[in-house]
Amino acid sequence: MGILVVDLYFFDFTLRIFPVANTKMILAVIGIIAFMLDGIRNRQPQLSKRVIISGFLAVLFSLWCYVAITINGSNNRDYVTYFASFGTWLGGAYGVYALLKLMNKRVDLLLVSRFLALAGIAQCILALLIDEVPFIHDWVESTILMATDFYERKGRLYGIGCALDPAGVRFSVIQIMIAHQLARENRVRSRIGASILLIVCFLIITVIGSMISRTTIVGTGLGLFYIVVVNFAIQKGGVISKLQLSLSLLLVVLIGAAVVISVYLYNTNSTFHDDLRFGFEGFFNWIESGEFRTTSTDHLNTMWVWPESRRGWIIGEGRVGVFQTNSDIGYCNYILYCGLIGLSIFSIFFVFNHLSLISKFRRFSLAALLLTACTFIVWCKVTTDIFMIDALLFCIEGDIETSVPQKT
Repeated sequence: MGILVVDLYFFDFTLRIFPVANTKMILAVIGIIAFMLDGIRNRQPQLSKRVIISGFLAVLFSLWCYVAITINGSNNRDYVTYFASFGTWLGGAYGVYALLKLMNKRVDLLLVSRFLALAGIAQCILALLIDEVPFIHDWVESTILMATDFYERKGRLYGIGCALDPAGVRFSVIQIMIAHQLARENRVRSRIGASILLIVCFLIITVIGSMISRTTIVGTGLGLFYIVVVNFAIQKGGVISKLQLSLSLLLVVLIGAAVVISVYLYNTNSTFHDDLRFGFEGFFNWIESGEFRTTSTDHLNTMWVWPESRRGWIIGEGRVGVFQTNSDIGYCNYILYCGLIGLSIFSIFFVFNHLSLISKFRRFSLAALLLTACTFIVWCKVTTDIFMIDALLFCIEGDIETSVPQKT
C-alpha cells in the first residue's frame, strides 16, 4: 500500500472518470487536511524555516515571471503560477507522509527511498506489460487520461503517469536516492537482502527506465559515481572494510548478471532488441561507429536558441515551450521566458532546497550535491524540475533534527 501511495505522488496521473484533478492534487487535499489536524493537535506552528524560505523563493520567482511577461506584453503565464505548483507538490508530499504514518511507526528516509525504488520498478514492469499484453494496454488506454496514441506513434514505452523526459527525470532522482542508501545507510549495507533489493531496483530502472526515457542515464551516472566514490574510499589506517568489499563484490556480480540477461534478451526477443537499442543508442553508436551520439542529441544541437537583444537576456521575452521558442532545452526556455534574473532565482531555489536537507539527514551532503547536479544537467535537455523530491524530504522525519515528526 505504501508503494502505491508514493507512486500516485511521484508518477501522478488523471483518471478519465475524474478529469478535474490528478492523483497529486488529490493527495494535496489529503495533505492539507492532515496538516491542519496535526496543527490542532500540537497547537504550534508546523512549518520549518527551510519550507518558509523555499516558499519565499518560489513566490519570488513567480513574481519576477509576472514582471517579465508584463514588460514583454506576453500572456504566457506558465511560470507566473509556479507558487501554486510548489504548494500542490508540498501538499501532496504531506499527504504521502500522513498516509504512510498510518501504516508505519516512522516515516524516514530509508522507508521512503525503498518505496520510491519499488515504485520505479513497478512503473518499469507496467511499461513492459502495457506494451506486450493487449488486455492491460486496452485497460490503461480506457481508464487513464494520457497521450497514449502519441507515445505509440513514436514507438515509446510508457507506464501509468510515466513517460518521456519527465519519467527519466523522476527515475534519475530515484537512482540517486537508492545510491544514497547503498553508500551511506548502515541498515542497508549490513544486510545482504536489503542491498540486493536496492541494487536490483537500480539496475532494472537503468535498463528498462532508459527504454522509457534516455534521460534516466543521468541518474545512472550520478548514482554509480556516488556508490563508487563512497564505497571505494580508503578508511582510516589505509584499509578497505569487509563491508565495502562485500558490497563491491555484490555490485559487480549483479551488474554482470544484468548484462548477461540483457544480452540474452537482446538476441532472442525482437521487441527487447529494439527497445534496448533505443535506450542505449549512444552506446551502440559508439561501439559500432566510434561516435557517441543519438538522434535526440542531434536534434537538441539545433535547439540552442537565445534572446536576440541585451534586454531579452536580462528579463527574457515572455516565451516558453517548444511551440514558442523552437527549443526543448531548459536553459534556453527559462532565459527566453524570464531572462538571466529569473533563471538565477530559480537556480537559487533548487540549490537552497537541496542543501538545506543536509541539516535534516545524516551524511546527506553528497546526495544533496548530486540532486543539485541532476537539476542543472537535465536542464540541458528539458524544461522541468525535481521539487517533488524536495517536498517529500521536507515532510518526512529527519535523522538529525529533534523537532516533532509532523514538522515539515
